[in-house]
Amino acid sequence: MKVILNLLPLKTGGGVQVAKDFLNQLNSYDGDDTWLVVARENGPFVKIQENERVKLILLVPDNIFSRVWFEYVGCKKVVKEYEPDVIYTQFGPHWPGAKCKQIAGCAYSNLFYPELDFWVGLSRFKKWVKLFIDRIRLRRVLSVDYKIFETEDLANRAIQQHGLDPESVTYVRPAVSSNVTESSVHMPTRIQFEPVLNDGFKILLLSGYHPNKNIEFLVEVAAKLKSLTEKKYVFVLTLPPENSGTKNVIKLARDLGVSDRILNIGPVPQEGCAEIYRLCDAAVLPSNLESFSNMIAESWAMKKPLFISDLSWARSLCGDAAIYFEHKNSDDLAAKIVSTSNDKKIVSKIILNGSAALASYPSSQQRFEGYLKIIHRVGRR
Repeated sequence: MKVILNLLPLKTGGGVQVAKDFLNQLNSYDGDDTWLVVARENGPFVKIQENERVKLILLVPDNIFSRVWFEYVGCKKVVKEYEPDVIYTQFGPHWPGAKCKQIAGCAYSNLFYPELDFWVGLSRFKKWVKLFIDRIRLRRVLSVDYKIFETEDLANRAIQQHGLDPESVTYVRPAVSSNVTESSVHMPTRIQFEPVLNDGFKILLLSGYHPNKNIEFLVEVAAKLKSLTEKKYVFVLTLPPENSGTKNVIKLARDLGVSDRILNIGPVPQEGCAEIYRLCDAAVLPSNLESFSNMIAESWAMKKPLFISDLSWARSLCGDAAIYFEHKNSDDLAAKIVSTSNDKKIVSKIILNGSAALASYPSSQQRFEGYLKIIHRVGRR
């Protein structure tokens, strides 16, 4: 079977990690399928490991105009030339211009939780822009032939809210990346950051900048912690320094006098994520909403206690394997951090529960096999 693997929408974040893991699994896969990869120039997939079954056939210029033109027009030439049985988009929008069966993964969880104000905190204009983009994304998601979600709840919501054919909707439960395990080693990352991450109780948020992540909220928590105790607590961030949101975070930290408690080390290579977890003491996820964050499974895999917003989606994903704080309540999170960091029994219990929760999720290989089963079912129809 011939499959076009569309990685064009992916540039940063958890989707890149999942896609790299998918490619790693393909390298050891002994099937007779042919995988033809399309990605963006200057992106994370320009140097993938090619072999007789995996080929990088096209890099699309890294700008929105080129991408949209390709998805609606340029893709027709590619489909005509390679005649794929199916196009599989790991995450993000498919190719409306392609006359071919298509499967797309959807990680836009906010589209199916209308009861939550996902873009809270943005200016009226910016919020209007985001909601307009969401409408386009929803239309694209609903129009693809087959849709893959990360949780059963999201799949069910898509069916119930939009009257979709259940045969066109499925889900593959997430798994921890094979790049993030206790045995993972990436010496360049360790050498670079070990001298930097050597002071205080370090709490990691491994993410790019996004309003949903409530990163400014962590600056407020850092200020609360500084007023509560002399013990030094440091939030470790991985934000792109040139991002305007990142600059706002750094400015707020300076204004609140906690610049030494907010350490932005910048984006980390996917292969080095395990090293950053290893150098930190805990993880935090203060998001408004996640379909599933890689940080959840990764914190479990790396045996780090996870602080997470006390919301229904988080409870459904984590159960008793996280420490919950009242959403966007800086006093509550600060108190939870102090009490947890000083109680080894609580930390041990959360880590143990995390290991048990992780065991209930598929392995990286099992997740790959789940994707593969769907691709084969659709492509061979």
